[in-house]
Formats: sequence, C-alpha cells, structure tokens
Amino acid sequence: MLCNCLMMPMQNSFVAVRKAWPIAFALGIALIGLAACAQGAPAQTHSVSKTARIASKVSPRLQMTAQELSAGTRPSEFQSGLVHADNQGRLQVYVYINDFSPGNLDTLAAHGLVDAMPSPPLHLVQGWVKPQDLDLIASLPFVTRITPPQYAQSR
Repeated sequence: MLCNCLMMPMQNSFVAVRKAWPIAFALGIALIGLAACAQGAPAQTHSVSKTARIASKVSPRLQMTAQELSAGTRPSEFQSGLVHADNQGRLQVYVYINDFSPGNLDTLAAHGLVDAMPSPPLHLVQGWVKPQDLDLIASLPFVTRITPPQYAQSR
C-alpha cells in the first residue's frame, strides 16, 4: 500500500510531462525563430541611433535654417539675426572639436568648412558651411557639436 501511494504521484507527473512536451517543443522553436529575427535588429537600431547622434550634434536652429535654405529661401533672409548665411548660401557656424590636430582641421576643410578660424582655447573652429554638409561634418568623430556663433548684442 505504501508502494502504491508513492507510485501514484510519479505516474501523474509522467502523464503531465508527456502531455506538455509538444507545447515545450513548439515554444522552443518559436524562441529560436525570434532569436534569429532579433539578430538583424541591432544593425538597424545602430544606424538609427547613429543618425540621431549626428543630428543631436547640430543645433536645432541651424537645422531649421539649413532646411529653409535647401527649400529655396534666399540667403539674404539670413544676413542678420541669430543665424547668418552668405550670398552663396553657406551658414556661419562654430564647430566644437575635442582635438586640435592639423589633420582634424584639414579634415574639416575637406568636408566643406571654408574660411576656418580655429580657436583652440575655446575648442572651436569658426567657419562657413553649405547646409548639405552640416551632417557630414557632424558625423566626424572629433566633432562634439555645431552651433551658430554667439554674436555680441547691444543693450
């Protein structure tokens, strides 16, 4: 009798395991499929985060002005105010960098920054850039941010 009492729970658990294995097998297959699909997701997330990181380096005011210039607004509309544009449609910018090596200054020039005036104590280079080159310059690893110059204002 003692033996039958001990066997009964064991038989019930064996039946439960036998009924549950197809569900566990299907769940395992589904998890493997999800893992395979998720393996491609980080590359897409990485490119989105890289784009967001580049955009976050450029001040929103410069982004807006660049869009307006690209959409056909005349550069003369931006010759005074918070953001300046020259007759060629280039924007005056401060490019903040974390390393003032000659190679980095040459790289900025190669990526579209013209009339560069470096200011090492302030970690910035002032210059002019075409609106379409803003993201290209912002993508450089040594560039920390790009803003319009802070002009002196009279009271």
